Amino acid sequence: MRSQLFKVHQAIGNPMSTVERYSQWNVDELVVLDISRDEDFHDLRRDDLQQNYQGKSALDVLRAIAEVCFMPLTFGGRIRSLDDIAERLTAGADKVTLNTVAIQDPDFIAQAARRFGSQCIVVSIDVRRQTNGYEVWGDGGRMPTGRKPEDWAQEVERLGAGEILLNSIDRDGSGLGYDVELIRLVAEAVTIPVVALGGVGRYEHFPSAISQGHASAMSAANIFHFFELSYSHAKQACLDVGLPVRPVGLGSRFLLREQLYDRKKEDARIQARLERAKAADYSKSHAVGRAEKQTVRWCSKCVYPGISAAPMEFDGQGVCSGCRMAEMKEQIHSSEWTRRGELLREIVDRYRCRDGSRYDCVIAVSGGKDSYFQTHVIKNELKLNPLLVTYNGNNWTEVGWRNMLHMKEAFDVDHLLISPSVTVLKKLNRLAFTVMGDMNWHAHIGIMTAPMRVAVQYGIPLVFYGEHGYLDLCGQFSMDDFPEVAYRNRLEHYGRGYEWTYFVDREGLTARNLIPWQYPTDQQIFDVGLRGVFLGNYLPWEANEHIKLVVDRYGFETSSEPFDRTYRTMSNLDDMHENGVHDYLKYIKFGYGRCTDHACKDIRAGLLNRDQAVELVNRYDPVKPRDLRRWLEYVGMSEEAFDRIADTFRDPRVWTMANGRWQRQELQKRIE
Repeated sequence: MRSQLFKVHQAIGNPMSTVERYSQWNVDELVVLDISRDEDFHDLRRDDLQQNYQGKSALDVLRAIAEVCFMPLTFGGRIRSLDDIAERLTAGADKVTLNTVAIQDPDFIAQAARRFGSQCIVVSIDVRRQTNGYEVWGDGGRMPTGRKPEDWAQEVERLGAGEILLNSIDRDGSGLGYDVELIRLVAEAVTIPVVALGGVGRYEHFPSAISQGHASAMSAANIFHFFELSYSHAKQACLDVGLPVRPVGLGSRFLLREQLYDRKKEDARIQARLERAKAADYSKSHAVGRAEKQTVRWCSKCVYPGISAAPMEFDGQGVCSGCRMAEMKEQIHSSEWTRRGELLREIVDRYRCRDGSRYDCVIAVSGGKDSYFQTHVIKNELKLNPLLVTYNGNNWTEVGWRNMLHMKEAFDVDHLLISPSVTVLKKLNRLAFTVMGDMNWHAHIGIMTAPMRVAVQYGIPLVFYGEHGYLDLCGQFSMDDFPEVAYRNRLEHYGRGYEWTYFVDREGLTARNLIPWQYPTDQQIFDVGLRGVFLGNYLPWEANEHIKLVVDRYGFETSSEPFDRTYRTMSNLDDMHENGVHDYLKYIKFGYGRCTDHACKDIRAGLLNRDQAVELVNRYDPVKPRDLRRWLEYVGMSEEAFDRIADTFRDPRVWTMANGRWQRQELQKRIE
């Protein structure tokens, strides 16, 4: 989860894949906090993900995390008894954190220390700055205690706590840096280790917790989620100022980054799906029991469902996190956009090649409207010498192909096209459809891989992408986070947990066939200093405005006719299947499609009201696209086989079978 001020919590992904990545980084220690309320939890079960998590509780999450955690693990949250501590230690935790229970019953700290030892009892202290000083708060920042943090720290030490995790509520998720005054106040009041938390936004913030705050250790969350090799860079920042930390180490002895899949298990999984499809047996779906009883929630402002392709949050007013993030973007003052523009220029100046020996940057382009806008900004406004890199998935529309080829002439730039073997592409289309219900796996991973590979090969440290889709659609991040391209995000969200290694020896594919999808190694990324920057973090991003500019100035072509599954004529011209077969599969899985995406964006931009959006969504989302025929001929599959396999991915929280037909559950909630 991403946290800000202890108020905004956004689901950013699967905890298991995150912990795996931290293990690969050789992280010194991991703290996991369960912030769920009562039985509230995020249902991570999806049949199209490689990590098909089946747990139903925080303890299940802990057990799964412990399987891939090769570092000391501290686990906290919802501890109310000594038995709760024992359960967490048995499930794989090395230490536990106590917070609210310790405030309500301080003697519980002593009881826990006597039974389990002080070495595994950490007290988490959440602090808010008040007009008259600092105050400790409990219950996730909801309960004032009247206690001063330094006094409470001394008491928990006296009661037997072995460590303090000190968190600044005011700095949580802010990126403004640690509250070193608070840290120093507490650290100088006790003799046990104090671990600082809250506020890190830049690598140079880390040393301040120790050098100025006198903490024993420093910790962070958001920066490690959103930036590639951020742990190594954080350590390097500490080493650069002479702090005695463990040297930077890339690669784990225990976990390969590109995992080796259990072939026998995966073969059985594929065979079971094919047998279910052949028998039209959908009773053994991935989400049954408790999850099946859930009702689908719909955003009260836009038309997004709670069960979606990307993590989605709803607030007390029933408004989704995507709408809330859009509101935050709308409220950004012009002076803040000016500041962000200056930050962008700082990045550009840092990486601009002074002697002309290499390109200044790579721009990942597909030939779409965003690609034109990116290149306009980078080439003609920032005056960089870019190399355009395009992944060619062999799915172009005629208009999209012309737009892509026209970029080289329109912008007077060098343009590199990465075109994998069509035979290999056909195999990946078939395999990915059967395995994960997404025939476009190759494109999603290819787009996030090819530009980064080229950058490493040419020694170019900067790659530009457009907007971050997960911020724009579902509000997975905040505009304060400035997320960049990262391997974990690529694998989990773009690849659904399936790396290229999964396809080796399937349909005769070899590692050599799969080179276009092989991401640079961590060592290569570190050596080049490679960064993948999303331009949308620094500039106002409104597609309806961009299209006017690129049409008028650069001759960008829009489609002369609408797509089957959406009302827009300017989107995804670079891939006929994104608005077609791929999007239809999303509708089959989750009950919504590209028209919902577009309608939600246009509601947030003030171009549609909700009633108009509902009408469009009900008209376009259920349509079976015409490009399906082309794709079936391309991969050699019958429509009946396609339908049967696709139906095995339907989520029973969304779909039910009635009178031989699939029906979406709770559809009426769209029009409340």
